[in-house]
Amino acid sequence: MRTRSAWCRLLGVAAILVGMAAPAFANESSPSYMSGALRKLGRGVANVLTCPGELIRTPELVGRKDGYPAALTVGIFQGVWRTVLRGVAGVIEVGTFFVEIPKDF
Repeated sequence: MRTRSAWCRLLGVAAILVGMAAPAFANESSPSYMSGALRKLGRGVANVLTCPGELIRTPELVGRKDGYPAALTVGIFQGVWRTVLRGVAGVIEVGTFFVEIPKDF
C-alpha cells in the first residue's frame, strides 16, 4: 500500500507529463484547407442522408416533452420543417465544400 506522499508524488509526475504533452497538440487546432473542405463535405452528406430522420425524431421528442397530442400536431410540422432545413443545409454544404466559407470552415 502506498503512503500519502507517494500518491502525491505520482500525481505530480502525471501532471508534469500531461503539461509537457499539451504543447504537442497546440498546432492541431489550425486544420489545412483540404481537411476543412473534406469535413464540410462529410457534414453536408451526413445532413442530406439523415434529414428524413427528423420526421421521426422531432415528433418523438415533442411527445415526450408535451404529450402525444402535441406530437401528432406540432411535432409533425416541426419535423417536416427541420427535415427541409437539414436537407437544404446539407445540399448547400455539399455544393460549396470547396469554398472556404465560413473562414476556416
